[in-house]
Amino acid sequence: SREARITKTGPASASITPMTVDLCGPAGHFGNVTLPAITTQRNGTDVVVTNQLVAIIDHEALKTFIQALILDGVLLSLRNGKTSIAAFGIGPRNIVYEKEIPLPGMNGPAVSMHAAGLVPNALAPGAVAESPSTASLGGVTRSPTMASILSISGGNTVSVVFQVTNPSPLEISFGTCSFDIQDHQGKLLAELKGRLDIRRGQFEITFRGSVNKAAVAKLASDMRAAASGRSRTVKGANRLPQARLVGKRCAGAGWCDETIKRLDMPLQNAEILFRALGIDDKTA
Repeated sequence: SREARITKTGPASASITPMTVDLCGPAGHFGNVTLPAITTQRNGTDVVVTNQLVAIIDHEALKTFIQALILDGVLLSLRNGKTSIAAFGIGPRNIVYEKEIPLPGMNGPAVSMHAAGLVPNALAPGAVAESPSTASLGGVTRSPTMASILSISGGNTVSVVFQVTNPSPLEISFGTCSFDIQDHQGKLLAELKGRLDIRRGQFEITFRGSVNKAAVAKLASDMRAAASGRSRTVKGANRLPQARLVGKRCAGAGWCDETIKRLDMPLQNAEILFRALGIDDKTA
């Protein structure tokens, strides 16, 4: 789906017939899409197209386009659009439409922890989550992806609300995805699962899963030591203690799964998870 506004088309209205255009990114032509008929107006024309099918002809070029979009931004080129225009009662005249559209990137996107709370592994009828602030998040259903960490987590299961900021005008729905929370050394802190729909602006997503409390406590201790100046770093390496949100898998199309695995974002406000687990980040 897309929303656009056409401007600088002159003082008279004009009719543009439907056309199929090539979608091109950094790695070349990745798909085709058909744009609907448009009638322009002198003060600008809004164009809203929903649920439009895009024919993908090169999956590698598509992945390159999406990955660039998630990071710094990308240039989308519309090419070889064969259409006709009629205005002032003259025409239609055949033209070839081409347009380059710079698209700002998502810058990661930026992710911070907004809320977290322990929940029972098995909810009895009428039971609620232990933390009042996350009671509405409900229970957790164990999945095979949680098995590896459940054996060392001591049964600690959490619901986590992330706040995501997307400065790009583009939105992407990945569907159900799995993410790890890791520390600065790649040690696994938590395995989470939830639906990831990246929307414009600032929004929240809720993931649920299992957490290794001992590993989280170690990160809290390392972060406190770094803040007090008592930690040592490896020369030439950035080893500042921090949590990261790392993509692992996606239940959607192949390009979704491969793109999710490229996501590796610093996670702000990890102290919220510390407190949800009863770990005092100031004294851990």
